[in-house]
Amino acid sequence: MTTFGKHTLRLAAQILFASTLLTASVSADGSKGYDKLLETAVTSGDKATFDVILNTALTTWPDDREAILAFAKGLKADWMEPAQIEEVEEAEARKIAAEEASKARGIIYYLDPALWNGQAELGATSSTGDSDEQSISMGLSFRRDFGKRWSHDLDLNFDLARSSGATTRERFLAKYETIWRPWNGTYAVNYTEFEMDKFSGYDYRIIENIGIGYQLLDTERHKLRIQGGPGIRISRVEATFDDVGAMLSPATTESEFLGRISSTYELKLSDSLTFRDRASVLVGVDMTTVENWMEMTSRINAHLAARVSFEVRYESAPPVGTAAWDTITRAALVYDF
Repeated sequence: MTTFGKHTLRLAAQILFASTLLTASVSADGSKGYDKLLETAVTSGDKATFDVILNTALTTWPDDREAILAFAKGLKADWMEPAQIEEVEEAEARKIAAEEASKARGIIYYLDPALWNGQAELGATSSTGDSDEQSISMGLSFRRDFGKRWSHDLDLNFDLARSSGATTRERFLAKYETIWRPWNGTYAVNYTEFEMDKFSGYDYRIIENIGIGYQLLDTERHKLRIQGGPGIRISRVEATFDDVGAMLSPATTESEFLGRISSTYELKLSDSLTFRDRASVLVGVDMTTVENWMEMTSRINAHLAARVSFEVRYESAPPVGTAAWDTITRAALVYDF
């Protein structure tokens, strides 16, 4: 067999091998898999396989061309063709120009609702613990990235229930998280939480926490990050009364330093089904709080989704007359805007 024939057979085998691996990656975990294959080729120093996998990925997923080329450039730019490098640089320049043009609008750049990813949620809630009843739940969430380094998440949730003309549950919870990514994989975070729960024994509670986090997984299918750091919790404890209305203890404001560790995990089960879990542990001087919140979201169409969520919280030293464990189960419709 001629040298040309051997080269042709080898190239054909590489293309078949790359295609098989890409197909297997998609079937195994739901992701496209080219990222891991390109990384393996670079680690092995195999430029020929790198070229085959890159070209196969570009042919298989033409809609992801910019993302594929950008990923390959970050791995091994000197193995890519000059035209491909130029294509990536032009795409990056377009994004930078669009961002700069948006910034030139001043305060509108930060407030423009079109640049925020918003969700409105409305559903029914079943709860146990400090209150046992069914209620209405409402929520709003806003998320936005400012370039590649900054991201903001704001979540607002409100639960309300009435029985025989009386309010039996009234809870408002706001969470705001800012992430700054100056390093690859590692980031700094600021987390703020404000809670008002009429049946928790507190008038309100505020948590302010700063920390360092790390992105353990960041693929199309799996995303996992953990973070931790010091903070402070300010609690306004309600006054307590006996059965005849005499005050047993006045309302007080308590402050304590704490350490907070949290994790956020996202699993894309399919194009329309997503699972998400957020867990946190707050260890303070006087009390330890453990929380876990998980949700399953099923996409109905481009703007509408169905969601089921479950939240559980444990506090080691709750106020007198309140439960240590609280759970909330929600079923809701979610609208993206």
